Amino acid sequence: MKKTTVSFLWHMHQPYYCDDLRGEVVMPWVFLHAIKDYYDMPWYLSKYPEIKATFNLVPSLLVQLKAYENKDIKDYFLQTLKSEVYNLTLTEKTYLIEYLFFSNTEHMIKPLPRYYDLFLQKEHFKSYKEVALSFSDEDFLDLEVLFLLSWCGQYLRENNTLVKELIQQGRDYKQEQKTNLISTLLDFTKEIIPFYKSLMESGQIEISTTPFNHPISPLLFDIQSAKESNPYTTLPKYEGSLKDDALQQIDRAINYYEKLFDKKPTGFWPAEGSVSYEFLEILAQKGIKWAASDEEVLYKSGHFTKKDIYKNNILTFEDTNINLFFRDKTLSDLIGFSYSGWSAKNAVDDFLQRILDIHQDSENIQNINVILDGENAWEHYPDNAKEFFETLYEKLSQTSWCEATRFCDIRQEKDLPQNTLFDLTPGSWINGNFDIWIGHEEKNRAWELIFETKKDYQKYARNLDTITKERIVKEFLIAESSDWFWWYGDDHHTDLASTFDLLFRTHLINIYTLMAKKVPKKLYKPIIDESKEENSFFHKAQNYITPVLDGKITDFFEWMGAGEMDLENELSSMNMDNFIIKKIKLGCDHTHCYLALIDDKKLLLDNAYLEIDIDGEKEIFQLPLKNELQSLDAGISWICDDIIEISFKKELIHDKEIQLKLFKDKQLLQLLPLYSRIKFDCIMSLKHNWYI
Repeated sequence: MKKTTVSFLWHMHQPYYCDDLRGEVVMPWVFLHAIKDYYDMPWYLSKYPEIKATFNLVPSLLVQLKAYENKDIKDYFLQTLKSEVYNLTLTEKTYLIEYLFFSNTEHMIKPLPRYYDLFLQKEHFKSYKEVALSFSDEDFLDLEVLFLLSWCGQYLRENNTLVKELIQQGRDYKQEQKTNLISTLLDFTKEIIPFYKSLMESGQIEISTTPFNHPISPLLFDIQSAKESNPYTTLPKYEGSLKDDALQQIDRAINYYEKLFDKKPTGFWPAEGSVSYEFLEILAQKGIKWAASDEEVLYKSGHFTKKDIYKNNILTFEDTNINLFFRDKTLSDLIGFSYSGWSAKNAVDDFLQRILDIHQDSENIQNINVILDGENAWEHYPDNAKEFFETLYEKLSQTSWCEATRFCDIRQEKDLPQNTLFDLTPGSWINGNFDIWIGHEEKNRAWELIFETKKDYQKYARNLDTITKERIVKEFLIAESSDWFWWYGDDHHTDLASTFDLLFRTHLINIYTLMAKKVPKKLYKPIIDESKEENSFFHKAQNYITPVLDGKITDFFEWMGAGEMDLENELSSMNMDNFIIKKIKLGCDHTHCYLALIDDKKLLLDNAYLEIDIDGEKEIFQLPLKNELQSLDAGISWICDDIIEISFKKELIHDKEIQLKLFKDKQLLQLLPLYSRIKFDCIMSLKHNWYI
């Protein structure tokens, strides 16, 4: 009987958060994901031995996991957390407060009632300092323990006696309990890597790797590749090449993998699925058998269709080849970005139905690649996605026509139809280009600083001893991690953007310190526009968009680059619980302007409608909210399903201001936005940011 295989790849990675010159871990995300995700994900799988999968473990993550096996690790967050509350300075309390609410409100904070009470108290204040001053020592100690408990994954909650007891206790914790909890969690980190190794040795999982510090191996190996994948990308000013660094990133990854797992890797998930022909040829020459990227890369490389991603694609070189696996964007992004809002049963039923549709659409066997981040999505699911994964794996194990397998098995499947590829356009898993990591003024400035520092290093290198050179090379490799560039620019936001910026520049500053040279003043100047970290209501559009009007976020990138009005920030001093719409996204292409109205619960369609006021009641349109595409002769189309999506002919509203009113049963529910109006001024301002 014809079978379809599903190849899951769960990608685990963190950048290197340690400042080696100070010997201190600056940010605690490796530790926090270690107790929540890095064990839970293979544990879910281990309950279903017939289900196989691939886990991609990035070396920069693995070395940090190993470091946490030493309880005396100098992690600034944990060291501060261990202190007696009454001994903490206001500065230390303010620092901790910034982290102690970094838990998903719905799925990590609310299930712990005392934690949620403290969260609500925090919401009354505008600054971390005010919160720190308002909390009693008893409040603060409870907050510290509850934060750690909120990050404990399901394995710990079900199997660790101390974690279970502290969750049951709920409040009024003691210093000794906090100290014991931190010690217990640090002990737990020692179990993670051996658990992966045991599953690999049993044959249930394959472990792949990535160039050591997760760089966009800069950039595969010629920075001009960014132009090849998107001719509209603005490149930084630079001299020279970082190819030697990129080759070291590959070699160090292979060597570290062999040291840790007693064998060489056979597969790579390159950082962010970023590939080029030259990069993959080097992998093949080093004995790597397979690599993976996104379907967009295949499409941009020739006349390929969706069906081609389900084949065994082989990229050929002069004297070798490599198997390429292309992720199914829709299925991968559904798990990563959509199913968290569904019931586990409905999500799994939908996923399996989509696989069945692919299975039935071909007479040949097919392989479907589902590749995504293995750690960041699960806080948006109830119970760290445990029910979702157990339902998924159980139903897959009972499905006769489909099986889950490893990439090392698929590449040897002789009955799987093949594509032979002779070339490949450079690209990544996001839009098939590198715009997330290069092109924006901030991103380009970071690249320029690397090249300028490299030029200075080459000037002085011959006078340095071997050990110092090794330390400097390590700093360069860390600075080339993709993560720093991810947070530069306007496409992603974190309240910790300045910390990421400082850590990036610190690695370059360390190079001058190691060379015993004066640090250039430019390295002390923040790259990031610190004002964008403020609680901003409106973010301007960065790219043209053309969304599909279907009432859904069709895929993760549909509205990427759109402008956004965060109504919760507009109303930061008010309770938003009774408001329907929480965010407005807006954008344009050459002919239309678009709005998406996004809520955090299903809209009630019956007797609901929008009233759109254009230019202060000069033109008013009523749009009944229905789950079908509707249009007006004036040039407005709209649909309401998971979200409300609206398109306007450009000439109808360009250079005009609009405001929306949401009604139900003739009652006004909400003004959108409340204190301002929407103006689509993006047509001209975006012309220099256009990309394909």
